[in-house]
Formats: sequence, structure tokens, C-alpha cells
Amino acid sequence: MWNLTPDARGDLDAILDRALTYANGLPVYALSAVERGAVHTVYQLYDDLLGQPHLDLAPPELNGARQALQAAYDQVQVGGRLADLRVRLLASADICPYCGFGEPRDLDHYLPRSAYGELAIYPRNLIPSCNPCNNAKRAIVPGLDDATAPGFIHPYFQTLPDQDFLRADALYVDGALQVSFRIDAANIDPILAAKLQFQLDRLKLNERYPKRINTYLSEQRVGILQVGTIGEAALRTFLEASATSLSNDFGRNDWRVALLRALAAEVDFAREPELYLGPLQRPVA
Repeated sequence: MWNLTPDARGDLDAILDRALTYANGLPVYALSAVERGAVHTVYQLYDDLLGQPHLDLAPPELNGARQALQAAYDQVQVGGRLADLRVRLLASADICPYCGFGEPRDLDHYLPRSAYGELAIYPRNLIPSCNPCNNAKRAIVPGLDDATAPGFIHPYFQTLPDQDFLRADALYVDGALQVSFRIDAANIDPILAAKLQFQLDRLKLNERYPKRINTYLSEQRVGILQVGTIGEAALRTFLEASATSLSNDFGRNDWRVALLRALAAEVDFAREPELYLGPLQRPVA
């Protein structure tokens, strides 16, 4: 969740040529030497800016080529001339970096192609994401879409603090376990904290997580209940150890890590997990 390894980019000229040339060899749009150089400059500037918006990402040298570059994304779809780029990018992520559980089936334009046509087929502007996250994010331009929206963090470029900032709060309400997630902004740069919270809210993760929580706890049910028979302290230790193990594999701010730590801190769950998970079925002698 949150971060992905940046794409290796590959042969950018080859990507441009395939995108802008029909299968029969005729040009869709013939880039001039000046335009090709401007595209490379934009790509490098995008990396230097860590994917953040800037007027220089839409230079006047590309006014003539912008529409063709924007439309070239159609070739990234299944059956297109750049379908292999799509396959490569989707294969680079096991789960959606925005929510931490969805299967990546879409490519989200971090900077939307409606505003930055030059970046429509740039691999590092294409984020493997699940369909619900892609639909929820849509044309958010980080920091520029409106005065109150700080935008999303960039999964390829954002450096995250080495601390627990995704927190979960677990409570029993009317006999049911309720879990909510939030960003702990303590000791985090305020701009980054605002982005993290905005992302959590924009994607409606607190509305989407309960189903995942139920599925995950169902998978862990027997182990939790068996340890729970030993006692409250043993279960707390087990939940904390499980959270640490998961953090080593998926990062310390994975939603499952935050969930397990919240359950370890929830007195009622640690004391009587069967109230939520149901009693442990004993084998019939």
C-alpha cells in the first residue's frame, strides 16, 4: 500500500514510435526533432518534479503534438500497439497502492491526460490501480484541482516517513466490532499529512474496508480464537507479533497492520474475541 517501485521506463523513443505509427507503417503523427526533444524534456522534468504539476510540463513546443500524444493512450488498451506496456505495468503491482487490497486492472494517470496530454503514455505517470480507486480519483490534479484538495501522494515518488501514520480505532458498538482508519499527523510534514488524509477520504476507504476486515478476520479466525483460549495477554502478544510480521512483508502502514494493532489495544476483543468471531468449534470425540 502507498508506494510502488518506479517503472524502468524502457525505450521511450520506441514507445513513442509505436504509439504514433499505424501497424501498416504509416504515421499517426510524425514528431519533429524539436517535438521529440520536448517530449523527452517533459518526461525528465516530470521525474525531477516527482510527478507534481508544473506549467513547464505543457510546453508550447508540443501544442501541435499534444492531441496525438493524448489520444495515443488508446493504444495502451488491450489489443493496442502498446498493450505490452499495459501488461508490464499491471504485472508490477500485486495490489492497488491506493487502497492496499484491490486487484490492479486499470492504469490511473497520476496527472490526468485531460490536463497533461504529453504524459498520456509516459510509464511513470501510469499507476496500476483497482477500478474503484481509479474511478474515485479520476481527474484530481494534486494541489491544483481546488483550493481545499491537496491531492494524492505519488506511489512511485513519494517518500514516506519511517513511522506508523495509518492508525485504526476498534470499538464494540451494540455487540459488533467497528473499525475506522485515520492518519496520525504527529511528526509528519503537514502537507504530506493532508495528502494522506485526503486520499483516505476521497477513496472512501472507511466505507470499503469493513468487507475486507471481515474477510481477513475470517481467514485468521481459528488462530486468533485458539490463542485467545490461553488468555488476554497471550492474544495481545500474538496480535502484535502478527502485525510486526505483516509490516515486514507489506510495510508498517498496511491496513492489516493497523487493524491488528488496534485489535490488540481493544480490551473487549482481546478479552473475548469469540464475541465478534463466534465460538471456536471443538471437534466431536
